[in-house]
Amino acid sequence: MIRNSHAAPDTAVVADWRQSGACRAEDPEDFFPVGATPAAKALERHAKAICWTCPSLQPCGVWALETRQPFGIWGGMTEAERAKILRRRGIRLKTGSDTA
Repeated sequence: MIRNSHAAPDTAVVADWRQSGACRAEDPEDFFPVGATPAAKALERHAKAICWTCPSLQPCGVWALETRQPFGIWGGMTEAERAKILRRRGIRLKTGSDTA
């Protein structure tokens, strides 16, 4: 029997990525460093290290790109890293003036 590799994903598994995130046991503020100070860069490195151990790394990153998250570390990516990927796709990040 040939399985269709393009079948719709199991909804329960897709919806569960946030529940299995490694970041759930961390301080949420660590994933939203502000500025380029040494302290902010240290928080960014810490958040990314947590992300790279996370079973939800890929769906989290996909979600952040699809929803154009303007702030924070998501899927192991900073705002600038996500913006760069989106720019290559011809998409811009949301801003405070975006309504949708």
